[in-house]
Amino acid sequence: MDLKNKIALVTGANGGLGVAIVKEFLENNIGKIYCGVRDTQKAKFLEELSNKIVLIELDLSNHTMLETNMKKIENIDLLINNAGVNSGKRVFDDENSDFTINVQGTLKVTQLLSNKINKDGAIINITSILALCNLPIMGLYCASKSALHSLTQAIRAELSSKSIQVLEVLPGPIDTKMTLDESMPKASPKDIVVEIIKGLQTNQEEVYPDDFSRSIKEGLEKDSKGLEKQFSQSVGAL
Repeated sequence: MDLKNKIALVTGANGGLGVAIVKEFLENNIGKIYCGVRDTQKAKFLEELSNKIVLIELDLSNHTMLETNMKKIENIDLLINNAGVNSGKRVFDDENSDFTINVQGTLKVTQLLSNKINKDGAIINITSILALCNLPIMGLYCASKSALHSLTQAIRAELSSKSIQVLEVLPGPIDTKMTLDESMPKASPKDIVVEIIKGLQTNQEEVYPDDFSRSIKEGLEKDSKGLEKQFSQSVGAL
């Protein structure tokens, strides 16, 4: 897909990866970008980037708001489901935000916009390489991304007859606020978006956009149970 003059909606547009997506899409001559954010007042800086930016209030935990505000959008070429949370909680913790936002909220947005995506358009779901192998110290986040991975496959099948590309992006750690306290190598948001655009242009279904995600993918292909056991050791390390 050539981004020139296309119309996109980016959820979580004021986060680290969201801002990078917006900037790179503008560099690629996108026609218009709806920037979905929870608080439009705190995201005014996005409007300063270009007159192609339209802020739209989107709280993925509030389905009534989603239904109301999605009516403001007539049609788009690209839906980028980028908004997400990582509670950092384990499976026996009392927490539901990961599934509320990453799964239910993302699915609701997609349901509301599926008939507004132009022919030869695309949906981009940002999941995680941890969708494929659970890291128990953040087990709920991983499980929610795994659910979104499965939903992405279903969405791809449902929309195949409409010539809509469904691209899943499975990154490792990205240098954003979400990983601020994690001491590990992190990919830059810009580099992730460059790989996303390549995936769009070459009609890919999955993109592993950084060294970490590619190494985990390779590890899963060689010895999935070994990698599972390695990840499980994170619980005992605490």
